[in-house]
Amino acid sequence: MQNIDKIAIALAALILVGGFSISALLPDEGGKFSADIDKANQKIDQSEAEQDLGDRTPPAVESEVKKAFSFQGEIVVPEWSFYRRPARLDLFKTEVALPPTLLAARISTVSVVRDATDESTQHRVSGRHAIFERAEIVSCNLEVRAEEGAWEKIRTVSVSGSGAEFELLVDGLEPGTSYSYRILTRGLSASSVAFSSGQDQVTSDESDAVLFPSNSVWRVSGAQIGRLDSAGNLIPGRVTVQYSYWDWKSSSAMRNTSIISESPDGKEPAELFNTGLALERIQNTADGRVVVLKSKSGKRLYLKNNDDPLPLDPSGWENLDPDPAVDSSDGDEAESETEAEAPTDEAKPEPPAKPRSSGGGLFGGDDR
Repeated sequence: MQNIDKIAIALAALILVGGFSISALLPDEGGKFSADIDKANQKIDQSEAEQDLGDRTPPAVESEVKKAFSFQGEIVVPEWSFYRRPARLDLFKTEVALPPTLLAARISTVSVVRDATDESTQHRVSGRHAIFERAEIVSCNLEVRAEEGAWEKIRTVSVSGSGAEFELLVDGLEPGTSYSYRILTRGLSASSVAFSSGQDQVTSDESDAVLFPSNSVWRVSGAQIGRLDSAGNLIPGRVTVQYSYWDWKSSSAMRNTSIISESPDGKEPAELFNTGLALERIQNTADGRVVVLKSKSGKRLYLKNNDDPLPLDPSGWENLDPDPAVDSSDGDEAESETEAEAPTDEAKPEPPAKPRSSGGGLFGGDDR
C-alpha cells in the first residue's frame, strides 16, 4: 500500500510539472492582445494630443485600433485577458465646423414692359438671389412700396441656387403710381453651427421708385375763359387739348392735338379723339385754371392748365452701385493702371453749343 501511494504521488507531481512546463512553452495569447490594446491606447493618447482640427485626413491611429480588436481564424483568447488591463476605444473623425453664411440679394433693374399680345403693362424686376453657404433658403419674398407707403409682400419667389439670377414680372399695379422693390430672404443653417442672432434674415437694397404708367394721358394749355367783346357778343372759351396714348401695334406713344372751343348753350359738344369725352367748360379755381371734360355717362375729368402729365414710357431704373458679392480688387488695379497711362495733356474745352430755337409749338415750345 505504501508503494502504491508513493507511486500515485509521484505521478501527480509529474503531471503538474508537465502541465506547468507545457503552459510555459505555449505563447500567452491573452498577454499578446492586452499588449496590443495597451499600444493602441498609447497611440490614441498621442494622436489626441497632436490632432489638428484643420486637417481633414483620417487619423493614422484608426488602423492600429482596428488591428488590436481584429480576430481572424480559430483563435481562442482566455477570458481573463480582458480583465488583465483596462481596454479603451476612442475613434476620432476630424471635422471642421464652419458657420453658415447668407449674403443679401441684389436688384439690378426695374423697367416697364408692354406686351402687345394681350395689351398688358408690367414692371420687370431683375437681379440675383441671395448668396449662401452651409444654409438652406426657407423663404424669399418680393416686397413692394407705393410712393412713401409701407412695405408689403407681393409674392413668394423660388430660389434655384446660390446667387441665381432672376427676372420677375409684376402687374396689377395702379397706373400713375411709382413703386419701389426689395427682396427679403430668410435662411436655415445646414451646418452644426447656427446662424448668429439676426443673420438668418437679409434684405436687399431697395430700388428707386419707378412709375407704373397709364396707357393714355391728357394735357391742356393756353386755356381762356369765355368773355364778352366790345359789342356784347360772347366769345366762347377755348383751350389746346393734347391726347397721348400707347399704340400697341407700333409699340410707341401716339399723340393727337387740337384747339377746342366751348360749345354754345344748347349745342352738343364734339367728342374728342374718339375717347368718349368732350369739353364741358373752362373755369377758374383756387388751384388755378381748370379744364373740365365730360363723358356721356356723366363722368368728368379735371385737367389743370399747363400741367405736365406723367410720361407714357418711363425710362425705368438701373442699379449702378457695385455688387458686394463681386471682388473689385482686380478692377481697382486695372483702373489705377489706366489712370497711370493716361496722357497728361489737358483736353481742349469744347465750344459752347449754339442755343436752339424755342420753336412755335402748340404748348409754347417744340412739339416733339
